[in-house]
Amino acid sequence: MIVGLLTVKTNNSPIMEIRNDITLGQQYAATIDWWRDAGVDFVFTDEIEPLLADDTKPAPPPSVAKAQPEVEEQPEQKVDINDLPTTLADFRDWWVGPDNPFAHGQSHRLAPIGVEGAPIMVMSAMPEIDDRDTLLSGPQGRLLGNILRAIDVDPNTAYFASALPSHTTLPDWAELGRTGLGGVVAHHLALAKPQKILLFGSNLPTLLGHDASAPPESVSRIADIPTLATFSPDRLLDHARQRARLWKRLCQWTATL
Repeated sequence: MIVGLLTVKTNNSPIMEIRNDITLGQQYAATIDWWRDAGVDFVFTDEIEPLLADDTKPAPPPSVAKAQPEVEEQPEQKVDINDLPTTLADFRDWWVGPDNPFAHGQSHRLAPIGVEGAPIMVMSAMPEIDDRDTLLSGPQGRLLGNILRAIDVDPNTAYFASALPSHTTLPDWAELGRTGLGGVVAHHLALAKPQKILLFGSNLPTLLGHDASAPPESVSRIADIPTLATFSPDRLLDHARQRARLWKRLCQWTATL
């Protein structure tokens, strides 16, 4: 009599022996040996393991740093609005004088033309490159004069001004706005007291506090004064389609005033 050994004969194999006297530990060791012989000699897991970690020191738990909001540093203002002249005549003198920090180098500084309370104020971004004695004395000025005549306004009764006192090559309008030019232009408008305003320059509405992403058509009033904003005179001279677009807008604008 043989105890603990059962011999079974099958159709596919000569004899298969099933032993029931092998312990659980022996079965486990045999399983490990079988996998090792099959070439699997590592433990695989879905968890991420730090391969270069120092086993002698426990890794510190990762700290979650709170994101601190970045505080944008405010640029220094070039002008204190409270120090600006309080009359239009004094402001003109300051505008072309040495204390105006927005003039470009040794370029000619051109004073505005006109009187307080004019029926319309025409403001361009800057003087023309060839202006020497008078603001907007070249092709841009002639275009603006023709625009006024087309809407039945005598150019001699208009107030002509510029956002910059001198011609500037590729001005950084965003930086100029951050350093106070918008406040100076707004102060100029308040002193001039025009009945209507024509802004020629796509950066001028933004300079005066309007949304930079908004189209020119969205500007209808500045300081509660009826306003129409359009492109700069040099762009209008170069693009007939923009002049046609402006003419259509001028007809609609004057019909509602």
